[in-house]
Amino acid sequence: MIGPSESGGLPGKPAAFFLELMMHNKYAKPACLKNAKGQVRRVGFELEFAGLDLKTAATVLAQAVRGSVEEDTQAECKVKHPDWGDFKIELDWQFGKTLARRRLEEKDGVENATEDAILGLLTDVARQIVPLEVVCPPVPADQLATLDPMVSALRSAGALGTSDSLIYAFGLHINTEIPDFDSATLVAYLKAYCVAQNWLVKAHRVDMLRRLTPYIDPYPKRYMQTVMGYSPDTPVQQIMDDYLAHNPTRNRGLDLLPLFKHMDPDRVLAAVHDERVNARPTFHYRLPNCEIEQPDWGLTESWNIWCMVEYLAATPAVLKSMCEQWTAYDQNLINLQEEPWHTELTQIHGELLSA
Repeated sequence: MIGPSESGGLPGKPAAFFLELMMHNKYAKPACLKNAKGQVRRVGFELEFAGLDLKTAATVLAQAVRGSVEEDTQAECKVKHPDWGDFKIELDWQFGKTLARRRLEEKDGVENATEDAILGLLTDVARQIVPLEVVCPPVPADQLATLDPMVSALRSAGALGTSDSLIYAFGLHINTEIPDFDSATLVAYLKAYCVAQNWLVKAHRVDMLRRLTPYIDPYPKRYMQTVMGYSPDTPVQQIMDDYLAHNPTRNRGLDLLPLFKHMDPDRVLAAVHDERVNARPTFHYRLPNCEIEQPDWGLTESWNIWCMVEYLAATPAVLKSMCEQWTAYDQNLINLQEEPWHTELTQIHGELLSA
């Protein structure tokens, strides 16, 4: 389990020292840097954007990370990196990917003009509306700056993000390895996200179109009430069953289906029938916008905001106080003011950035 101190900082150190320790160049270190095996936790990013065709995006990415392009289909390909593994670049359109793969598998030397025409049209439309998605391999949390050249190169090549068009609702997903699989860790992260959920939407300035889509729906109020009743020794099986009962969908700001499928695949498959859920030992954080076309945009800001959840999960005194405030606020018949602990979250975030 994660091992914080009751004071909200490291044992024997004040909270200010704790926040300063979290910083690593521009990127904050997660409060718990290593997993239960003593290894630096890894982080994967997924970027959605338009404006580039598949081959151009793959070529640009390969040059930025010094990898090599490995073509797969007309709707997806890979860039192989010698140290990190494969970057996947794909059209985020299930129909298009399925059609392209079928073409590759069934083609016997005779060109199928109809399919080629469809794929050509699909590619043209995708450049305007359907996003490409770059799925990065997991990178150690203290080496995230090595991904910055990728973002800069894609932007220079013409990648377009959320704010470039009213019809774009592109996201940046962050897949952070969980530090441990025990109850105490799961409960700490769930409570941390629940108390911060509305603040995170504001901190990320989540695009209105993305808020209106179902892809990043908040946790239901009844589920958050259930989470607030957890103790550090609540059985893992109960935690998973409660989650699946209230959230049998990928469409949450913090999606735990990949994590729970990694931990107990049969339990998840019995409740959720969605082939897009891939098992992995990570949190699937979906709230941030991808604004790659903006000159000053990078992965840093979104990652550092996520690290507020990391901070809360590792500081039980602060988390306990905010959970108590959340419960009191929830019991009010009418709430005309924003959650009072949001001011404290903003202050902590500011200290993290200025440390």
